[in-house]
Amino acid sequence: MIKILPLKSLWSYLTGHPKLFSMENRAFNVVSIITFFMLVYCLFFDIFIGQRLMCGVILLLLVVQVVLFYFSRVKRKAQECVIVYAVCCYLALITNFYFNEGVGGPTLFLFFLTFQLLIAISPPRLYKFWITFHLIVVGGLLYSEYQYPQLVPDTYPNRAAHFLDIMWKYIAAIVFAFFVTNYLRQYYNYEKKRSLVRLDSIMEQNERILVQNEQLNKINEEKNKLFSIVSHDMRSPLDTLRGYLEILSENLLNPEEKKEIEKDLLEQVKYTSDLMQNLLYWSKTQMQGVTVQLTGVKLRELLDDACNFKMAGAAKKSIKITYNINDEVELIADKEMLRIVLRNLVTNAVKFTPHDGEIEIKLAQNAGIAVISIHDNGIGMPEEKQKEIFSLKTSSTYGTEAEKGVGLGLLLCKEFMTYQNGEIWFESKHGVGSVFYLSLPLVRAY
Repeated sequence: MIKILPLKSLWSYLTGHPKLFSMENRAFNVVSIITFFMLVYCLFFDIFIGQRLMCGVILLLLVVQVVLFYFSRVKRKAQECVIVYAVCCYLALITNFYFNEGVGGPTLFLFFLTFQLLIAISPPRLYKFWITFHLIVVGGLLYSEYQYPQLVPDTYPNRAAHFLDIMWKYIAAIVFAFFVTNYLRQYYNYEKKRSLVRLDSIMEQNERILVQNEQLNKINEEKNKLFSIVSHDMRSPLDTLRGYLEILSENLLNPEEKKEIEKDLLEQVKYTSDLMQNLLYWSKTQMQGVTVQLTGVKLRELLDDACNFKMAGAAKKSIKITYNINDEVELIADKEMLRIVLRNLVTNAVKFTPHDGEIEIKLAQNAGIAVISIHDNGIGMPEEKQKEIFSLKTSSTYGTEAEKGVGLGLLLCKEFMTYQNGEIWFESKHGVGSVFYLSLPLVRAY
C-alpha cells in the first residue's frame, strides 16, 4: 500500500530537512522544483502560441532540470548543480532572445529574474563573478541586436501572440520570484528562530557553568580549609599529647605537677576527640554523599544523650543545664543527624558559658512545626563573626576556659538540618549570650 504524505511533509522531503541540508542546497532544490513547473507552464503556452522551437528547448530544459534536482537532492552536489543550472539558463535565454523578439520580447526580465535567483542560491564568493558574467552576456546581446537587427527575426504569428507571450511570461516570472523569495524569507525566519533557541541554550549553559564554577570555588575553599584544619588543628594537640606523654614517662614530676598535666592531657584528648568526630562526619558527607532516613524521633531521648555527652564539662564549670520536654514529643528527622546537631549545639553552649552559668533548652510548637531553642548566658558573638558562623570561613574560637574550636561543628549542623528539611538560626549579643534555634516538623501536635 502506497502511503501518501501530507503536502507539508512532502514539500519538506523534496527540499531537504534544514538539519541535513545547507541553506544554499535547500534553496536550489526549491528553485529546481519551481523552475520545473514554470517550464511546464511555458511549454503549454508556447505550444498555444506556436513557438515550436522554444517548445523543443523547454523539453530539453525539463530533462536537464530533473537531472539537476536528482544530483542536488540525492547526491548533495548543490554547488556543481548551481553552475550547470546557470549555464543552461543563460544558453536557453540567449536562444530565447534571438527567437523571441530580442529586446521586444520577455527575455530581459527573465535574465534579471535568473540573475536574482543565482545570487540567492550561490555562495557570496561567486557574487562578483555572476554580476560580471550577467552584464557581459546581456550587454553582448543588446549590442548584437543593435548592430545586427536581422539576427532577431519576428517569430510571433500575430501582434496578440506577442503581447500574450510578454504578459504570461511576466506573470510566470512574478509568481516564480514570489515563491522563491517567500521561501527564502521563511527559511530566514526559521534560522533566526533556531539561532535564538541556540542562544537561549548557550545562555543557560553559561549560567550553569557559572553556578558550577561558584560551587567548585566553594568546594575548593572548603577543601583548603579542611586541609588547614587537619594540618594545624589536628597536629597541634597531637604534638601536645606526645609532649605530655614523654614528660610523664620520665617520672620526673611531683604528684601535683603530674595531676596538672593529666588534667591538661584530658582536655586535649576531649578537644581532639570532638574535632575528629566532626571531621569524620563532615568528610563522609562530602565524599560519600548523604543518606537521610526520616522517621519519628523522640526529642527527649536525644536531648538526654546530648546533655549527658557534655555533663562532665558542664559540671566542671558548674553550669546548670535545664529542659522540660515531654517524653512523647516526636519529630520527623534523621535520628543520627539530629543527635550530632544537638551534641554540637550543647557542646558549644557549654564551651562559651562561664562558671556558674546556665543553659536552658525550650520547645515551642507552631502549626505542626517544633522549634527547639538552646539559650546560654555566655560570651556571645561579635557581629563581624556572625555572618560566617555556618561556614568554614570562620576562624578558630576559644571558650571561657580557652577551649578551642574551629567552627566545623556549626557547619555540620547547618548541612544536617538542611538534609532533614529543617532550619537552624541564631541570635547572639556579645557579652550577653546566644540562642540557637532548630525547626523540624512534628509527627503530631502535643
